[in-house]
Amino acid sequence: MINIKIREAAQILNAKCTGPDLDKYINGVSIDSRNVTENSLFIPIKGMTVNGHIFVKDAIKNGARATLWNEDEPNPPVEIAVIIVNDTIKALQELSRYYRNKLKTKIVGVTGSNGKTSTKDITAAVLSQKYKTQKTMGNYNTEIGVPLTLLSLNEDCEAAVIEMGMERKGEIGFLTDLVQPHVAVITSVGLVHIDNFPSIEEIAKAKLEIVKGIKDGGLFIYFGDDKLIEETVRNTEIKESIRKQTFGLNKNNTIWLKEFKQDLDGITIRVNDESFDELHIDILGKHQALNAMAAILAAQELGMNSKEIQSGLLKIEKTGLRNEIININKCKILNDCYKSNPVSIDAALDIFDLFKSKKKIAVLGDMLGYREMSHDMHYSVGKDLSHHHVDELITIGEEAKYIAKAAGENTSIKSIVEFDTKEEAALYLKKYLSEDCTILVKGSRFLKLEYIANKLKEWENE
Repeated sequence: MINIKIREAAQILNAKCTGPDLDKYINGVSIDSRNVTENSLFIPIKGMTVNGHIFVKDAIKNGARATLWNEDEPNPPVEIAVIIVNDTIKALQELSRYYRNKLKTKIVGVTGSNGKTSTKDITAAVLSQKYKTQKTMGNYNTEIGVPLTLLSLNEDCEAAVIEMGMERKGEIGFLTDLVQPHVAVITSVGLVHIDNFPSIEEIAKAKLEIVKGIKDGGLFIYFGDDKLIEETVRNTEIKESIRKQTFGLNKNNTIWLKEFKQDLDGITIRVNDESFDELHIDILGKHQALNAMAAILAAQELGMNSKEIQSGLLKIEKTGLRNEIININKCKILNDCYKSNPVSIDAALDIFDLFKSKKKIAVLGDMLGYREMSHDMHYSVGKDLSHHHVDELITIGEEAKYIAKAAGENTSIKSIVEFDTKEEAALYLKKYLSEDCTILVKGSRFLKLEYIANKLKEWENE
């Protein structure tokens, strides 16, 4: 993590600093006073509802040596050093830019509408077999999260995998300029955040902004089966020194899937690269085979051999709330609550089909962010349930009622129950805890449907 004199940090930010110990070092940064560590730099963020400046005393109590401070905020502390800036978020970003330029770390940048977090986890697991490797923790993939991730990298970090998310045009361009990846990956382009774009074509263009930051001579990896991505790549100005490789199911890709098998222990694949035998990966879903192939290309670019890559695919540390299997008595919960869209629901249902319980229950909440398309999108999800074994469908929220409507009109699901809240749904599901059943829970992040699994776990011994 960043280790720098307070006075030097102020100079980098072209800012005034006051208070004691200006020639002492800060070690790391934090935007949360509860997570401040000894001698770190506290960075208070002024948000829409909470102003982090009010927590500076807590940060000091927890060991902060210095703090950034917005110049329009009154009463800066006197107990520790204060660096006065115009905007603490912009200062955080500039500090991360300075630190990134100092690092010798090889960086893989990952973005995509679906699959970016899993691809990050798989790639980091593989790279760690050869290099001191760090990755974006949780979902720190925003204009605040990415700078924090960069500043958290150790000076001796040899490889890092940085996830980049977006909601609007220009955000990936800004983040890739900070990250400056040696390798950049686009996993997919979909309708996620369509409420902020006029069309899916504009989403694709926004994702392609990632190529702007790739270092000279670097590698751009993308899903080659997607005609929209291919067309957008052809129409995007990319530096001549940047090479391109693709992954997918079609044989015209750099790496393509020859064979695929899966069970509840994970997936087993064969790819066209003859240096690999059969590859077992401790993760569920056919989509993960695609993510793994992107990781293989990134690892090969950074000089890894087949044996090292194969070993890494067996040691994936997965980010939470994605296809977690929770066992409660005879009941199994497939907890996949991080986000929800038609593609990710279909992928979750494919995994749900692997379970052979006597009763199969799908709990689907609202998918958010689809504007006037929302009713049709939800109806389509409900209609497609006919391709899967679902005994009971439970929906949560107003938009999800269209999932229920479509299921009622197009499937043979025996029981369809609609709820307005996750609390009602959890209470209803409590009766299944002693039954041989599998419950899939899927909904947009805003709904926080992990509440259901947590509550059922809490009721386990009642």
